[in-house]
Amino acid sequence: MQVHSSRASSRDSCSPARQAKSPAPAKLVVERIGYLVPSPEFDGTVHSVFARACNIAYDGMLLTLVVSGVSDGPTTLVLGPEAPTDLRTLFGPGDSVRRRGGYASVRDAVLYLGHATLWHPPPRRPILPDAQIAANLRCAMTRLAQRRHRHSSVIDREASTAVAALEAACGQLDGEKASQHAKNLTGWGEGLTPAGDDFLVGLCAALNALAADNARRRAFLLSVGATIAASSSRTTPIAAHYLRLAAQGHFTADLIDLRDALLSEQRRERLLSVLDRALAVGATSGADSVTGVLAGLSAWYRP
Repeated sequence: MQVHSSRASSRDSCSPARQAKSPAPAKLVVERIGYLVPSPEFDGTVHSVFARACNIAYDGMLLTLVVSGVSDGPTTLVLGPEAPTDLRTLFGPGDSVRRRGGYASVRDAVLYLGHATLWHPPPRRPILPDAQIAANLRCAMTRLAQRRHRHSSVIDREASTAVAALEAACGQLDGEKASQHAKNLTGWGEGLTPAGDDFLVGLCAALNALAADNARRRAFLLSVGATIAASSSRTTPIAAHYLRLAAQGHFTADLIDLRDALLSEQRRERLLSVLDRALAVGATSGADSVTGVLAGLSAWYRP
């Protein structure tokens, strides 16, 4: 927003041809808010901005403002369909964000949160019989292989040995080995969320679903999660945020939908729809997360 000098002369301020006022802030409506977004107030700073997402740093976490159509999440605020398709026109790194009750202000925009619904993961559906889960896993692995044939990543190349070793350690409930392999994978790869981190988030989502009331599995998951959280400084700030959430059992809607579809969906067309949506995220990011989910389910699911 343009700022005019307070030292302008009285002649300038009275002139019909004086400089035009800055445009009014854009008014944006937030439709859904993740359950970890602080309420009723917070003060944050824009960390990074992309066309469809704006990350806001607050108290050691990233709150993500996204356009309609992007997946819900525990720290996500989803805008209504009338919002601009490119958030870079309104926000910039370093901008202050101030929420007070039903409104939040940031640079050239005011966000209205008063009618937003609170997003929570849906209740877990009953798990299918073993034969159906096995069929779902085979279907997903075939679809993933097709995607990998066109878009491979370090997960199925240089990091494949570490990935296989981590899956084996999970199956054996060997917390020491699993923690070491998870640490090695943290930050492995390029981009805003390196492939190793995407894999680990998917793995945690799967293991979290199968830990249930099994004390040994819960203890294993707690130990490995602590290592992942402690190792998050090895990667990018955005990836570190999602690793810390995953270590505490918090995941985006897309990952939850995929995990639950693999364990509970009988309709093949529905499973493929959820799977294809997850695989389509980024160039390889979605496939890396899907690989993690399948590794986790394969490690602990025994037909």
